[in-house]
Amino acid sequence: MSDLETESSVAGVELALVRRLALAALEALERERQRIDGLNVYPVPDGDTGMNLVLTVRALVEELDATASSGPAAFRRDFARVLLMRARGTSGVILSQIVRGAVEAAPVSGPIAGRALATMLERSRDAAYSAVAKPAEGTILTLIRELAGEAHKRRRKALPLEQRLDALVERGEAALARTREQNPALGEAGVVDAGAAGLLVCLRAIARAVAGEPVVSQAPALRLVSS
Repeated sequence: MSDLETESSVAGVELALVRRLALAALEALERERQRIDGLNVYPVPDGDTGMNLVLTVRALVEELDATASSGPAAFRRDFARVLLMRARGTSGVILSQIVRGAVEAAPVSGPIAGRALATMLERSRDAAYSAVAKPAEGTILTLIRELAGEAHKRRRKALPLEQRLDALVERGEAALARTREQNPALGEAGVVDAGAAGLLVCLRAIARAVAGEPVVSQAPALRLVSS
């Protein structure tokens, strides 16, 4: 049984556990930053999506450190405002809303089981879409929508959290590959979406951390591919 199934969640999942998962995501993003930057051709080919995601998740870790002495109630009160203020770039803002949605929907007590995980990702999806005036397919929005759909499909199955997260990673990899077909700019460049790739890096790292495995940077789906 994983830590998330045995510890209470925010206010709820203990801040130390949340910080550990955030650090895993940050470590993975730092390792993959240049590769994610190289995918950044949409909406503007400025090559900074990887760095923006790193800075956004680093801000999350710093906020968790600052909140350690004040407790989970203060964390829930201040978290959304602080993270949004410190988010960098479009992908960073969307990622901050994905995290906000998950934290707000996390159960107050008890395990993060199938229904709870589905609710968290559905809230993440809704928050992400609300942050964008004109949502586009083949982006980080597409990925979080597919992840929410996968969690919803499995919500009634009696599965350990590690298996649920592994299924989400598998669904995410397939969805990421499809972004080349969904977005003409990506198809022309022969790459997957940078923001979606960054979100998948975070999810993969969290899944490994929950399973008690080391975070690794191997991520074949991030490689540039020919169109």
